[in-house]
Amino acid sequence: METKEKLFINFKIYIDETVRFSCRTIGNSNIAEKEIFRVGGYYFFYVFNRTERLNTYSLREISKDEFYDRKREFLGLRPNSKTVEWVDKDNHSFSVKNYYNGNKKTNCYWKRNVPAQDCLFVTENNPLKEIYDAVISEASMRKTQNEAFDREEKYEYARKCGGLGKKLDIAYVNVLRIGPEKGKLMKFKESYERAIKKAEEMPLSEARELHNNLFRRGRASRKAAMEALQIEYFDVDVNLLSLDELEKKLLQRLNAYMEESIRIAKTNLANADYATRQQIYEALMNSNRRQKKEALAQLGINVAAIDFSKYPLSEIKRALAATLGLETER
Repeated sequence: METKEKLFINFKIYIDETVRFSCRTIGNSNIAEKEIFRVGGYYFFYVFNRTERLNTYSLREISKDEFYDRKREFLGLRPNSKTVEWVDKDNHSFSVKNYYNGNKKTNCYWKRNVPAQDCLFVTENNPLKEIYDAVISEASMRKTQNEAFDREEKYEYARKCGGLGKKLDIAYVNVLRIGPEKGKLMKFKESYERAIKKAEEMPLSEARELHNNLFRRGRASRKAAMEALQIEYFDVDVNLLSLDELEKKLLQRLNAYMEESIRIAKTNLANADYATRQQIYEALMNSNRRQKKEALAQLGINVAAIDFSKYPLSEIKRALAATLGLETER
């Protein structure tokens, strides 16, 4: 007998607060997890239970009142306010942890795979439902295609998309997603080319933010960015479209500025007095990101236009150290 495969939703979303409760038996043969979290003005309750034979899930949207009631309930399970992990007389392990956005870097995101059938949302515009709807839409499209085309028809559909892609100079995956309708494809192409031109002309700080929204953040950010650029994509899941040309143009500008900014910094530090160079060096050696950014800005760098996590600070530190008579960085 054929079993029906479950559709899972892969959630990954930046959250503002979460309270996590877990209980585990020895060897983790049985696990119970409960978690409440909030994203902006939306509140959610997640439950996961695993036994030796079965996994069960539940994700539902809850009210603000229920969120805070359950928060008090979970935190009240602790033996005392300072204890977050403990073991009872039966050697069951318990934990109750409360995180806020920015409090612990590794807990900024809520990442879970949840069966679609076990998700329940009340509001239409909440960020989890956006992720849910996109996956359901994609699954529905795949199902429709599978039902509509047999093997020969699928081949013909792919061949037609490939031919149109070459003729119109549009990435095959985009033709496949939008569909082999020339009118729609031309609207996409024209709007996409306008967006690339706009990206080449916008200020560097805006180009950096655009790159982050399109290629480093979630579906909602990419969708908002594409709509701001007025790219016609006809309700296709934006995460399934290829925007390689746009990313290449953005990175060319941003990487060029990164190299230029190093030259600018070196020139400006050479012209600065000893006390200023010492103060900037101390700031760059500090672990505080804000102070480092302020120091780079003092050297004439547009910090809003750089990817700070990948910026070669060590090159500037070495140049500064040399002007200060230091052989190595501290």
